[in-house]
Amino acid sequence: MTINDDIMARIRAAALWDKTSKLEDYQIRADENGFVLVNVKTGKAQLIYDELSELRDLEELFPNGVEGLSRK
Repeated sequence: MTINDDIMARIRAAALWDKTSKLEDYQIRADENGFVLVNVKTGKAQLIYDELSELRDLEELFPNGVEGLSRK
């Protein structure tokens, strides 16, 4: 799935619970490590990562590791 496909899938999903949602309500913001999809009408934001994003969330939350938890 491409970033464009992911963005459109998220917008279509949002339209299922908010019937007034329109494509024009959304902005995409690019960062060095991913994207942020923002609904400017509601202020809700979603993080979107691609295969090149460096995901370090588990390492940052659990610097000493967690037994039984692995990303591999």
